[in-house]
Amino acid sequence: MAEIIPFCGLRYNRKKVKNINKIFAPPYDIISAKQQGELYRQHPLNIIRLILGKQSRNDDRRNNRYTRAGNLFKEWIKTGILVKDAVPSIYIYTQDYTFEGIAKKRIGFLARMKFEKGKGCLPHEYTLAKPKQDRVKLIRAVQANLSPIFSFYIDKKNEIEKILKPYTREKPLISFKDKEKITHRFWQVEDKKTIQKIRRLMKRKQAFIADGHHRYEVSRSFFQEMSGKKGGKGEFNSVMMYFTGFNEQNLSVMPTHRLVKEIPDIENKINSLGKYFKISEAMNLKEMLSLQAEKNGFSLGMCYKNKFYVLEMKDGCLLERLMRKLPAQWRKLDVAMLNKVVFEHIFKLNEKQKEEKVSYTRDPLFAAERIKKKKISVAFFPNAAKAEQVKKIALSGNRMPQKSTYFYPKPATGLVINKF
Repeated sequence: MAEIIPFCGLRYNRKKVKNINKIFAPPYDIISAKQQGELYRQHPLNIIRLILGKQSRNDDRRNNRYTRAGNLFKEWIKTGILVKDAVPSIYIYTQDYTFEGIAKKRIGFLARMKFEKGKGCLPHEYTLAKPKQDRVKLIRAVQANLSPIFSFYIDKKNEIEKILKPYTREKPLISFKDKEKITHRFWQVEDKKTIQKIRRLMKRKQAFIADGHHRYEVSRSFFQEMSGKKGGKGEFNSVMMYFTGFNEQNLSVMPTHRLVKEIPDIENKINSLGKYFKISEAMNLKEMLSLQAEKNGFSLGMCYKNKFYVLEMKDGCLLERLMRKLPAQWRKLDVAMLNKVVFEHIFKLNEKQKEEKVSYTRDPLFAAERIKKKKISVAFFPNAAKAEQVKKIALSGNRMPQKSTYFYPKPATGLVINKF
């Protein structure tokens, strides 16, 4: 079901790039303006200049963050800063990390996956229009996948991991520890027999998108766009993906919190929450998160006017009535309740308004700070979905609200690039 293709990856030239550990970056959509500046200062060749270039007041159709990325990308290739591997390969990638106090090790591999008719790689979230408009401009400018789509597959016997693990005993091509104390290691596999074994096993497996829904949809649209121009031939008929097995070590899910800007009649709307929820005040952010985690069933944390609360749904029958039109697979998710009951029913926000008024963060401290500085009106803190729930929703053909999940940790950007 997943046709995996090795590729000649474009990688940083170790002979020309000093302090190579400083050229990597997280995926573009979790990089704040502050972090963008830090990455720019960290290294003159940091991948941030391609995936999330700075904007200027003088930007126009001919000179903007996308055209600059395209020109810089060509320059780095021409001058040998980026060099293409000679042999089609797959790339093993491991991350050692700590999640909720438990040390874990994720193992996976990077390869191209061919776009097929039908479902392809199964999504679990809806996407937003603006990020897709942004990414389509970039992919047209650079003609490459700069970052891998993060995906998982079901492999109950761990057959693929058993093939990958012996290679991880060798010295990695790249090894570094990032600011979150995640250790990243990277290897190249050129052996045709090994690659063929993995390809045969993956053909029987369904791939699921964990992170990168916007980039996946844009890559697929770009393939359709280019098919009309080049007769469907070319490496744009596939997308670079990071594949990892579905298990507790590999898939850790964090919640994504909602930050709401000023909306009309916000005071009355906040007060009306009491009709639907039992509201308990907490002393601080830490206590709110702790109390919320202890609750059974639906519970939301909330920060409003620098005070913290835990919201529990009062009436199960009312909840069922309000959510009756939603897919059964995600009626039990906190983000579904927040989206349907709070944002749509109480706040009266339509899809366009939600995209304009709601932003996202995984950092509860950042959310509380935005409230304190009066940059937003209210913040909501849902519990995280479980990986098993995500898988079932994807298999059912349904999707969760935008930004419902935050799979942790994210694959780093800059390890390898897929140039079309």
